[in-house]
Amino acid sequence: MPRAHTTEELERIHERLLEAGRERFAKVGLAKVTIADLALDAGIGKGSFYKFFESKEDLFLAIQEQQEAAFKQALRAELLRAGSPRQAVVTLLMAAATRLDAHPFLRLLLDPKTLAELQIRVDPQRLAAHRQSDRDFFVSLVHEGQQQGWLRETLCAQTVFDVLGAMFMISVQRELLGPEATRRATAELAEALAERWCPPSDPRDKG
Repeated sequence: MPRAHTTEELERIHERLLEAGRERFAKVGLAKVTIADLALDAGIGKGSFYKFFESKEDLFLAIQEQQEAAFKQALRAELLRAGSPRQAVVTLLMAAATRLDAHPFLRLLLDPKTLAELQIRVDPQRLAAHRQSDRDFFVSLVHEGQQQGWLRETLCAQTVFDVLGAMFMISVQRELLGPEATRRATAELAEALAERWCPPSDPRDKG
């Protein structure tokens, strides 16, 4: 009878599967990766994969959620370090514009083949919850910004979220629009919006 894994061993195998998924999915996409590939990379048998994840799609979303959590934690830290309301608003907007740079794995979710695979094989409620968690995070940042005084209290959180989404989509088209032109346009737009979104005459705003 095989020896049972210790808690530490299970944690190491779980991390190896996450690492294997990050590398495999990034190279060839979700559709071309097999569970046998992932198990081999992690040094386990194919059947053992299912002790950790229900499917390769489950692993894919776990990696997405892990990387998004790291991105969001880093963004919160940047906002806390902002020296003025304007700087905080620009930081928030530019984070949306550079999100693919900070979280390149996210680009896979923009791939039609990957989306098709997920829609076929993943519970729709989980995908909906995945999208909702993103909205909830940014809306919570808006409310925190209003409470902390670096966003106008009259701003609509949904409007801010929609603008952040638009900034992100501009960056998605960066190669088509031109990297330098995209960088300049998003930076100028962030500065212009900061003028409108910050409370007026705030003595902390030195910009």
